[in-house]
Amino acid sequence: MKRVWMALSFVAVGCATPHEEKEADKHAENEVIMESETEHHHEHEAIALNNGEKWKVDDNMMLFIRNMEKATMGFEGTDYAALAVEIDENIRSLTSNCTMEGQAHDELHKWLVPFIGLSEAFDVAEEEAEQERIYMEIKAAFEEFNTYFE
Repeated sequence: MKRVWMALSFVAVGCATPHEEKEADKHAENEVIMESETEHHHEHEAIALNNGEKWKVDDNMMLFIRNMEKATMGFEGTDYAALAVEIDENIRSLTSNCTMEGQAHDELHKWLVPFIGLSEAFDVAEEEAEQERIYMEIKAAFEEFNTYFE
């Protein structure tokens, strides 16, 4: 999502007159700030259990989560870019096949939004040390997922 806003900002700035350019810059900065605050809010929002039980994730959605988990936990080597692509493909499928509603859906989003942020960071990480750090965070995210969802 950040990339979309950034791309739109560049298009708006590139097509604007000098006065419009200043206004476009202000608007783009406000959009990025609002989005960052939203992401920051989601990153710290605690996931709650369902009266002490795990939340049930719809089977059609769980397929894509398990695909990502299997790829992540079974990953060996240093081709982090290939793993990032596999995660991205499954995130797209997961979000386009969302059928959940209610509290279970809301709790899943508390996990998914920060996970998508990790995935986006993984996509652009170029140094192997940074890729490894994000990879470890992704692994930890699946441990968290399995604490709250089934």
